[in-house]
Amino acid sequence: MDIKVRIFKTIGDYVAIEVKAEEAPTVIDILRDELGRGGEDVWDALRMIQHFDAFYDMMRRKFKEYLTPRKDVGDILKKRVLIDKIKLIRRDNRKFVEMVLDKSISIDDVLNILKNNDIEVEYS
Repeated sequence: MDIKVRIFKTIGDYVAIEVKAEEAPTVIDILRDELGRGGEDVWDALRMIQHFDAFYDMMRRKFKEYLTPRKDVGDILKKRVLIDKIKLIRRDNRKFVEMVLDKSISIDDVLNILKNNDIEVEYS
């Protein structure tokens, strides 16, 4: 598959994944299928990634570090949210997405899922 991701923990022990923007939808689909999570949060995050430039410009204009996808209240209560927030990054004319997963998702689960799907993982 040749997808490379960087996984790390953020403040508050959230699991974060950084991946090239064009590969992010594939990683999201794998996590959604394997964890059985994600609803409106996933659709909204995918929309932000699909329209990367427009949302990146909005983030810069409003001085926001992260974008928060819409979440269904039912998904929150049932602990079915996958993506807590995302950050759109430009580095050397390349586009990256940092996805911060829901707090209840363990780093071990994410590492196992990605490795089992032949995704190269850099864990820091």
